[in-house]
Amino acid sequence: MNINYPALSMKADAYFVKNPLETANSYTKGSADDAVDALKLNGKLSLEELKNSLKGYDFTSVSTYELAMAGSLLFEHGLLGDDVAHFFTSGRMAYDEAGRPTGTDVKFNAIAMFNQMLEDRLADGETHAEGFHRITKGLIQANHVLGALSYFANSAQSDLSVSIQA
Repeated sequence: MNINYPALSMKADAYFVKNPLETANSYTKGSADDAVDALKLNGKLSLEELKNSLKGYDFTSVSTYELAMAGSLLFEHGLLGDDVAHFFTSGRMAYDEAGRPTGTDVKFNAIAMFNQMLEDRLADGETHAEGFHRITKGLIQANHVLGALSYFANSAQSDLSVSIQA
């Protein structure tokens, strides 16, 4: 006897951002040194390459596709771990019935979304749940990285330089 069950839908609506006008928070970087420290630049990607890659990005109005491209660049250069890269590539977290990303070209405020995700997690999280600390740490790092990327994308300086002393 064969029993056929209907396929379960994997559909998920986009993450709802309560404060879409948030442009700065405690993770916003105010100097090139702070931004470099947050990214832990390791010489594999120069500031000039990073700045050129981020031209035209506005992380208060970015698509999932654009956020994934920025995250992929950092991941390829060893500047993001798996957990943080996952947050960047997931973007708005909207999926169709088959579990494929949808609306990857829809703009959203990633700064507000990542900060809200972290605040929600800390307010509602079960600290004893498996993976809680790992995922929370990933969200904290994602907020720091996004703050650094925003700094470089919005910097009025045409030439960013950082003094590095051994």
